[in-house]
Amino acid sequence: MLSTGEASLTSIRRILRTRKFWHQHALHPVVRVLLILTVAVLVCVNLGFIIAAREFTRSDLLALVLYAGVAAFAWNSLVATCVVMVAGGVGVIFLGSGGDLLEMTIALALVSATCVPLVLSAYATLLVVLSVHTVVSGTVLAEGGFYGVAAIAVIALLAGLTFRIVAAREAILIAERGRIMNELGLLAHAEQEKIADELHDGIAHDLTLVLFHARALPLQPDDAARTVSLTTIEHSAERAFTSIQSLLALIRDGETSTHGAGATRYDGRLVDVLSSLAALLRNAGIATVVTVPPTTLPLSPVIERILTEIAIEAVTNIIKHAPNSRSARIVIDGRSEVVELVVANVASSASGSRGAAVGGRGMVRSRQRLEQVSGRLAAGPDSNGWLLRATVPVGGE
Repeated sequence: MLSTGEASLTSIRRILRTRKFWHQHALHPVVRVLLILTVAVLVCVNLGFIIAAREFTRSDLLALVLYAGVAAFAWNSLVATCVVMVAGGVGVIFLGSGGDLLEMTIALALVSATCVPLVLSAYATLLVVLSVHTVVSGTVLAEGGFYGVAAIAVIALLAGLTFRIVAAREAILIAERGRIMNELGLLAHAEQEKIADELHDGIAHDLTLVLFHARALPLQPDDAARTVSLTTIEHSAERAFTSIQSLLALIRDGETSTHGAGATRYDGRLVDVLSSLAALLRNAGIATVVTVPPTTLPLSPVIERILTEIAIEAVTNIIKHAPNSRSARIVIDGRSEVVELVVANVASSASGSRGAAVGGRGMVRSRQRLEQVSGRLAAGPDSNGWLLRATVPVGGE
């Protein structure tokens, strides 16, 4: 386990390798205010000397330009650096001003904190050239002044780089926080979709059957028909209760219960599922024909599950929106390259056809699931009633 110091060094090395560290940085708003206030004080002091001396020299002009350049770091570091370099260079070379060299050295902190490496290198090179020129020409601040300037330059550089590390770390943390918030949003949306799917695919299907047979029960002509409705109501209610338990487990624990609707409602081969769904339609009084291939279909578990959910959705829509349909058919056709599922009903009236064609969340999710395995879904009214056609490539995943 890394110590605090080692962890800090590792974090700094990681920051130094990022692009955000080497980008141009803007000063923090608080630092901007402090910088402007500091420059304002220096300008006031310089104006005081000018008033006291009753003379305005070229050195005073360069000093004011240099202060203006330092203040410009609050808005544009590149422009500010250029102004400081020009004003300081002119002062050191043509006027022999050691004070300008010292001020340029202090400004190195701002340059290293805000500018890109190319500009920082140019500034540091100019600072070295001016320092050498000052030593050669003998216009030093005092004896050993070169070493003092060098020490101040190192301190200013380290201070600027420290600010740069802090600014880069803050930018990285903000970007990381945004990424995490985005991922959490996607996870939350995925959980909402899982809950909505559980509600729609499980509970809504069973409650549709309960509602249909509860309404039909008083109208059943004989005991056998009433027994079928009561049995369907009982079984559907039990499955809806199991689905609710599964949904609660999903919300509470984040995991779908092994006793949930998806695991127990229509397990087995697709052809067996279609036979069970046809029985539901017949129990609802809709004559239904099922056509399946004589051989086993080469379907993966994922595709078989998707087609099962689509068939459940189609049958539920017929019972819910077209309960008076004269007949229905369910066809599964396996060809050389694709498998096609067709669910259709012959409506008793035009209104029944329009009602069966209503497409809500179930149709949208069915289309999305098919698209994940390169399949296609077409659903809507036809000349006799309502038709759903789902096509998926054999072996698609």
